[in-house]
Amino acid sequence: MQTKTLAIYYEFRHAIISNNRNYFQKYVKVGKEEPALTKVIKQHRHYKRRPMAHLNKRRRAIESDRLRSASEMTATIDDRKAGFNAELVRAANQMRCRNEIMEALATQPLEMALMTSLEKLLMMIGLERGAIVTFKGDEPRQVALVQLEENQLVNAVHEPHGVIRRARIMRKSVQLPLETKEPLFETAVPIQAPSTDDVVGMVYLLHEEALEVDQFGDILDLSRKLGMTLERHLLFDQMQYEKIKIYQLLDSIRESVLYIESSGENVYANEALLKMFPPILLSSAQGFRHAYERATSLFEHIDQPEELHDYIGRLMNGELPGETIELTAFRGNLILRIYAERIAIQNVEWGMMLVLRDVTKEKELDRKQSEFVSIVSHELRTPLSSIMGFTELLLKREIDPERTRKYLSTIHAETVRLSQLINDILDIQRNETSDYQDVATEVDMKQTLAEVETLFTLSSELHTITFDVPSSPCTIIAHEEKMRQLLNNLIMNAIKYSPDGGTIKVTIDRLADSIELKVADEGIGISEKSIPYIFDKFYRADNSDTRKIGGTGLGLAICKMIVEEHEGSITVDSRIGEGTTFTVLLPLAPKGKA
Repeated sequence: MQTKTLAIYYEFRHAIISNNRNYFQKYVKVGKEEPALTKVIKQHRHYKRRPMAHLNKRRRAIESDRLRSASEMTATIDDRKAGFNAELVRAANQMRCRNEIMEALATQPLEMALMTSLEKLLMMIGLERGAIVTFKGDEPRQVALVQLEENQLVNAVHEPHGVIRRARIMRKSVQLPLETKEPLFETAVPIQAPSTDDVVGMVYLLHEEALEVDQFGDILDLSRKLGMTLERHLLFDQMQYEKIKIYQLLDSIRESVLYIESSGENVYANEALLKMFPPILLSSAQGFRHAYERATSLFEHIDQPEELHDYIGRLMNGELPGETIELTAFRGNLILRIYAERIAIQNVEWGMMLVLRDVTKEKELDRKQSEFVSIVSHELRTPLSSIMGFTELLLKREIDPERTRKYLSTIHAETVRLSQLINDILDIQRNETSDYQDVATEVDMKQTLAEVETLFTLSSELHTITFDVPSSPCTIIAHEEKMRQLLNNLIMNAIKYSPDGGTIKVTIDRLADSIELKVADEGIGISEKSIPYIFDKFYRADNSDTRKIGGTGLGLAICKMIVEEHEGSITVDSRIGEGTTFTVLLPLAPKGKA
């Protein structure tokens, strides 16, 4: 076979084997032109059909395997992609839950933050039931529950050998199976304060399968965050408690307190200072509070604002005057004694405390005591001077019996007056100090008046004394001896200031919730200008009629003190030359005691 023919033959065979139809058709045409290849072509025409079918089958099998492998690979990639996407979604959800937990712990009130944290935790770890509880001592304080009853949690907390008790003692997570028909586990993870490691709370979970490591990781992460949050809240609560305690301590001080910071920007006042100034400036807030308006009002109402301004200026300049200053306010109606203290913490000056003490009552009491001593001295000196003078005359001179008797009568009268004055002074002192041994009991004023009636019926020939009492009981809660003294003083006063005689009417009426006692005379009367002062100690109307009558000027003052001690009132109605009526109202005893 020639070389060309041989080459064509091999190429032809390659065309058949490679299943290249174009090559095959080309060489069929060539073979017809080459007689040497005709037999070969014919042979391979029959051969062609068998190998081509076999090769096509093989090719289809290979293609099928390739497609199946590609499909499986695509499915695997899709599965991996779906799993990766699911992990991304889960990670994103967990990240969102963690962020929401952090936001809740930072911004929400504690109880709401606990509930939000619990819900997000259960969502992260795929559980449905759980609780977060904080402790105050051994008892639950705040509780957040999801699909749990409160009594379940309380029982779990107080269970001596339960997971919560064990977790608190060991300060580590505890997971135990419950003895139930269905598989059930309970887990307790302690919440510890970072600074002290004290257990301040607990995460409690119920679940059907044991927790995995990543779930425990999420729970522990939350417990650490809760520990920091609870410690912050405990510190804040402690600060609030201390703040309120300081507020209450300062508000309990009777003296008014004004605190001025060193910068001068903040001024605070306690309750006593707020009450010292007009109601329009009062604040409804409780405790030690901002007081710019009160400070301004202080300068406006002080009668000597320049002195106060100079005093505070010296304090702000670093001086601390050791002395106190005394100022008046509200046009002299309020007397203040002011002193200052510097407030320094660790040798750093924070401000100053200005203390304003209301000494108005003390000053008034001092004035009254001085006046009382002066008047008593004068009142005692007058009868003593008479007694000494007349006794000296009797001792040093020879006096006829008639004048001797006259002098002795004067001495006796002055002695009686002196004795009465001393008794009245002692009564005043006893009533002012409330040092009285008699105990308040049920007193029937009808019976007390009946006892007084027997003493005064025949006491004066010039006066007619009548007593009018109701038929119903007139029972009050009072000191019986003081009620008797009240009646004696009022009736004696009526007799004394009716020198020409007349009728004295003593009446008792029972009102709805009190009894009304009236003592009316037909005497000389009291002038209108004297009425406001007749209950003052040692006061006596200054006119010729009263000067003739005499007296200590303490009887009505004692009456007023007795009435006010028994939560009653006393008033007077008088006309010059017509007479005077004293009216006393005393509360009835409660119905159960009347």
